[in-house]
Amino acid sequence: MYPGFNDRANQPTINLHRLCHDRLAKVKAELERRDYDALLLLDQVNIRYATGARNMQIWAMRNTVRYCLVLRDGPVILFEIGGRTEPAAGLPGITEVRPAKPWFHYYAGEHASTYARAFAEDVRATIATECRGSGKTPRVAIDRCDALGIEALRASGLVLGEAQPLMEHARRIKTEDEIAAIGRAIAVAELGIDRMRAALRPGITENALFSLLHQTNIEHDGEYIETRLLSSGCRTNPWYQEASNKVIVVGEIVSFDCDLIGPLGYGADLCGAFVCGVDRASAAQRDLYRRAYDQIEHNTALLQPGVSFREILEKAMRLPDTYHPFHRIAHGNGMSTGEFPAIGGRPGFVEGPIHDGHIEEGMVLCVGSYAGLRTGGEGLKLEHQLVIRRSGPELLSKPLWDAMFLDA
Repeated sequence: MYPGFNDRANQPTINLHRLCHDRLAKVKAELERRDYDALLLLDQVNIRYATGARNMQIWAMRNTVRYCLVLRDGPVILFEIGGRTEPAAGLPGITEVRPAKPWFHYYAGEHASTYARAFAEDVRATIATECRGSGKTPRVAIDRCDALGIEALRASGLVLGEAQPLMEHARRIKTEDEIAAIGRAIAVAELGIDRMRAALRPGITENALFSLLHQTNIEHDGEYIETRLLSSGCRTNPWYQEASNKVIVVGEIVSFDCDLIGPLGYGADLCGAFVCGVDRASAAQRDLYRRAYDQIEHNTALLQPGVSFREILEKAMRLPDTYHPFHRIAHGNGMSTGEFPAIGGRPGFVEGPIHDGHIEEGMVLCVGSYAGLRTGGEGLKLEHQLVIRRSGPELLSKPLWDAMFLDA
């Protein structure tokens, strides 16, 4: 069992064994549905999802130092740095741990091609052993791999396919243990938000304020934050300006996007806003908040089970053309702060929706808005997180209502 922490009342206990078992079952079901014999995972988030194992996540995201092989009708083999077994300790779905054979430049130098071939042959031989007698060439789904690795795998005779859609669809419906884990991440994020609100005063820098969210996350067994999205005053418009050493002054909006990966690797994608050093936001600030709040409330109500993504886009509320467009109505959230489905378009592009599909019970979604005039001035970002139940959306995060910005 994983008790978590108790800053939020009535947090359910998470059954770690069942959590890992159920996730792996969903992955193998997708392998069956798409007729793949094996799944080769190099994406660290996907490895975490399929196995529960983590090891130097951020460093391993840019260095191919560990990977995992999931056989549809066979074992789950984790290839770890130096064959270390500690990351797999106590995790029920991992059949075996073997030494990884990395080939990235820092570890391989001029021998990278040779080491890549050794990696590919090791994978091929393992799959051949487990799939012998099938009478066909095994089909292998792979998520992320550099050019040397892909070239070596294909040269070994393996037939490769794209695994990212497979994994995104396996991850789209959350179990109750996953929903509880997401609730832990949200509780951590909200505690960090409360600490930032309490620490906000004229003279503090954006970086110093944002550091409190990081500290809270690590203090409560969280992992990392995917972005640096906290800005103040004129830097809130346009959005996506990262936290800096800018000094925050009285009366300025501070807006942020948590993008927090918390306990057990689950995400909290909450956005909000404060005003520095005052009890009540200005009329212009209140208008921005009201527009974003109303848009989120309207669009959240559209997220009913069975409703198509296209229907949601047709009925969604959008801000007037005088405001910066925001590309996303809602998006999935789980072990990353953006995953299937993305209900909206690609940033900066005008083509149709990214994904087709419909709202399903058990999806965890985030609904957000950015309100900022194209002509300038301040802006703010709001976002909340919810789970789809049979009766409709159920908030997992606190309501966005804030008396500093909204009238009763």
